[in-house]
Amino acid sequence: MERRVAILFVKKFTAPVHVENIIAMKKNALILLLAAFVCAGCATRYNISLTNGDVITARGKPKFDQTKGGFYYKDGQGNPAFVSGGRVREVAPASMSNESQFLSAH
Repeated sequence: MERRVAILFVKKFTAPVHVENIIAMKKNALILLLAAFVCAGCATRYNISLTNGDVITARGKPKFDQTKGGFYYKDGQGNPAFVSGGRVREVAPASMSNESQFLSAH
């Protein structure tokens, strides 16, 4: 008797599962997961510590140019900028930087 009540309960209160719905949900979950990874990669910040104590926060990893002897980077507004390699003490991801306070150099 208890088993029959349980079966009736399950049939009454559960919706049928369609394979198409499961596939659509998996596709949507995959798209959201990929979007999260792409957005996380775009948001990477690097701190360029200078010899005078200033810290420049760059969008993305600065590129070192051997011919010019310095780093090309994008500033906080996304504009390209350059800093001489002789002025740079450290380039590190913002999450690993030794600086406790981030300043924006002009």
